[in-house]
Amino acid sequence: MLLWILLLKAALCVASGNVTRDVCKEQICSCNEVEGDLHIDCEKRSFSNLNHLTGPSSQFYHLLLHGNSLSRLFPNEFANFYNAVSLHLENNGLHDIVPGAFLGLQLVKRLHINNNKLRSFKKSTFLGLDDLEYLQADFNLLRDIDPAVFRDLNKLEVLILNDNLISALPNNVFQHVPITHLDLRGNRIKTLPYEGVLEQIPGIAEVLLEDNPWDCNCDLVSLKEWLDNIPHNALIGRVICEAPTRLQGNDLNETSETDLCPSENGMDSSLVAPPTQDKTSNPRPFPTPNQINGAYESPTPGFGHKGRSKSRESWLLKTKPTAITTLNGKSEQMYNGSCPLTCSCKLLQTRRWLRVNCEGKKIETLSDLKHKTLSVQELNLRDNSIQNVKKKDLNGYQYLNLLDLGANNIKLIENNTFQNLTDLRWLYMDKNYLDTLFMEMFVGLQNLEYLSLEYNDIQLIMAGTFNPMPNLRVLFLNNNLLKSLPMDIFLGVSLSQLSLHNNYFTSLPVTRILDQLVSIIKIDLHGNPWDCSCNIVPLKTWAEKLGSEVIVSDLKCETPEEFWKRDFRHFGNEVLCPQLHGKIAPTPLSKNSTFAADTGTLSNSYLEPSRVSISVLVPGLLLVFVTSAFTVVGMLVFILRNRKRSKRRDGNSSASEINSLQTVCDSSYWHSGPYHADGSHRGYDCGTHSLTDQ
Repeated sequence: MLLWILLLKAALCVASGNVTRDVCKEQICSCNEVEGDLHIDCEKRSFSNLNHLTGPSSQFYHLLLHGNSLSRLFPNEFANFYNAVSLHLENNGLHDIVPGAFLGLQLVKRLHINNNKLRSFKKSTFLGLDDLEYLQADFNLLRDIDPAVFRDLNKLEVLILNDNLISALPNNVFQHVPITHLDLRGNRIKTLPYEGVLEQIPGIAEVLLEDNPWDCNCDLVSLKEWLDNIPHNALIGRVICEAPTRLQGNDLNETSETDLCPSENGMDSSLVAPPTQDKTSNPRPFPTPNQINGAYESPTPGFGHKGRSKSRESWLLKTKPTAITTLNGKSEQMYNGSCPLTCSCKLLQTRRWLRVNCEGKKIETLSDLKHKTLSVQELNLRDNSIQNVKKKDLNGYQYLNLLDLGANNIKLIENNTFQNLTDLRWLYMDKNYLDTLFMEMFVGLQNLEYLSLEYNDIQLIMAGTFNPMPNLRVLFLNNNLLKSLPMDIFLGVSLSQLSLHNNYFTSLPVTRILDQLVSIIKIDLHGNPWDCSCNIVPLKTWAEKLGSEVIVSDLKCETPEEFWKRDFRHFGNEVLCPQLHGKIAPTPLSKNSTFAADTGTLSNSYLEPSRVSISVLVPGLLLVFVTSAFTVVGMLVFILRNRKRSKRRDGNSSASEINSLQTVCDSSYWHSGPYHADGSHRGYDCGTHSLTDQ
């Protein structure tokens, strides 16, 4: 009886929703010790809320919740996880953070909310995160940032906001915030004022500003002066002018102040930013790294600017690690122990990992590298003479995080070459001679986020090629020889950025190809020979739905001649496809209608007007023909019978006619004839033997 009572109470508690389940004790999540730190891995558990879950109360831990369904965070969402020191919320479809959601997380130092759908930061979005040092919010849809959103985060040093839709930073947004690292790449920023913004980050050690539409006018003079006065090498990448036309493509650092502001004779002293630090002094070291990653992750691509292609300068992975590492406050130190011959090695921040730079060393095979070491995390083999990459060549490099094989002569990559590189996140194979891509080439790269294959000879991509890379975010396939893509090529791959420009596409199907890019925030399709006929209408509709913020650059027609070099988005559907005229409503498709419905309509109605019209027209024509034939035959028979009857009446004797009339009269009533139009009718008068009107 007692047992039943206990069970009943437990059931009632569960029903009332008051029971919280320990994610580790009940094995709801994977809980493991890594170098003395507890990692609670709740990846892809389909959590939509955390109300009935709790973390361990006796120790600190790193909480990994990426890939769930936490689309909206409500107040006290993490109240049961107060011992968390870092929080990962990537890829949750997160679109709203209600103020107070992070209350109780006063120990959290690192917050990752990247790869979501956040559109704004409100005043109290980060309320409760008193000790936050590192905030990563890249690859969202951020437009609006409240000036006071970071004001209480007086320990925040690293702020990553790249690849959003930010057009300007509000005044005083960094007031009382000790920012040392700031990433603003891939936004819509045209200018950065000194007063109210730049002046508030005097301790900056690294700033990233690439891939913004900078308007190089008088307003940008203060930014140029500020960049000239921050620590040497603090600016990572370049600031390229997009406007005005006369300065388009210019590097701000290489543009004179007179060119920026030609109307001024000399410089207005009010525009000049005072120096923040002595240029000869060492930059302020980065904050102590979180032990999840072991090293600070800077979003800088490559190993410097040498050898970088123009397209990569504007299409960068925004979280690629370079780390301007300091050891005991000094510059990065050389490391020769176990370093491959002819290469140079440097310690990364943790002193446990190496960056190996073998760029431009005339290496012909990977086997030329001697003294392999397990501690290599970044390996740069750019600008060598490597022709083939074999599986055995990468044995011993299983902890690689970055591999650069760009600008070689690679024609062949052996199957399963990368099978053991499960930690690899960045792979560069641009400027080689690859002609075909297939799935076996990429087996093992389940954590790869960035893949550069631009400037190759790629003509064919086999179905399933990208299946081994479910975490791929950025993909460069521009400047190749592609004419088509296989169905379902992007199925299961959450791409955020895709570059297909300068290939040979005349059209691209939406169904089962483009409609699988559900996470896309930037796609480049320019420089393809688009055929602006009926087949382009679905692509046009798809591009219009995404808008110019996602579809970068133009989409110019190559054929037909009357549309040459004109953007097909500027034409109506009935202009691109005259067959549409009269077969569909002239009003444009509703932006609120579902994409699937639109593409279905386009594929069935726009692209196959002939087949649908004939299928309806042929039976109709047959019916008309048969009906007409019967009508003609009937009319002929009627005419012939009337003529025969008339002749017979003329040949009758008058006697027979009188007899017939007498018979009628004997019936003692009027024989009614046809009615006139006025309602009267005709009859026969037996007395006068004549027709009368009644």
